[in-house]
Amino acid sequence: MRLGVVVAIGVMVVVSFALGWASLPASRIPPALAVPTFTAPAGQSGPVQAVAPRSTLLPTDCAEVLTGPVDASALLGQPTGSVGVRTVWGVPAPSVGILERVSCGYQRAGQGAAAMQLGLAAFTDQPSAAAQRLRNVAAERSDTRAGVPVALGDATAVLLTQPTRSLLMVDYDRYTVTASLANGVVPDDQVRPVLVDLVRRVLPTLTPPAAPRPAAGRH
Repeated sequence: MRLGVVVAIGVMVVVSFALGWASLPASRIPPALAVPTFTAPAGQSGPVQAVAPRSTLLPTDCAEVLTGPVDASALLGQPTGSVGVRTVWGVPAPSVGILERVSCGYQRAGQGAAAMQLGLAAFTDQPSAAAQRLRNVAAERSDTRAGVPVALGDATAVLLTQPTRSLLMVDYDRYTVTASLANGVVPDDQVRPVLVDLVRRVLPTLTPPAAPRPAAGRH
């Protein structure tokens, strides 16, 4: 008899709590946690992070190259803030259509050699970018053990495996991206996913600069 009374009381408490929760005003109900989103690869639909207007075709600082909530330390599985980056601007090469180029070296704390490198270049047009990527691939042929094409949206990409590093060479629109990862930085089965993820975070920043506003005329 007593057990039945206890169970009945328990059911009444649960029902009362549920009804009270449902009757709370919307302002008192805790909001749902936002679901993280990532930048969509080139040629695919999805959320795209806005890029601040600039006067150059390429980002002027490697700190602005990666989009999304993940930084270089997280991509390499390292503690937050343990990977530094160095920006080096290259000179144009009009003979092959290169207008701008920049290199980013990502170095782990206490180590001399770069764990990861990025080479970005902007060209006069898409054919010039595609031709340069082919020249870059050919230049690496003597050190390459294997080369396989990689699906990357509208971009054209090939992954090269070398004795000391792996390279993902990409051309997209009027740009080329070369991402390099030293051997041993991440497990072998993670090299391709890390390099692909890295380039996916770079491509959204390779947008044409905003057109300059015309000077206001006098009336």
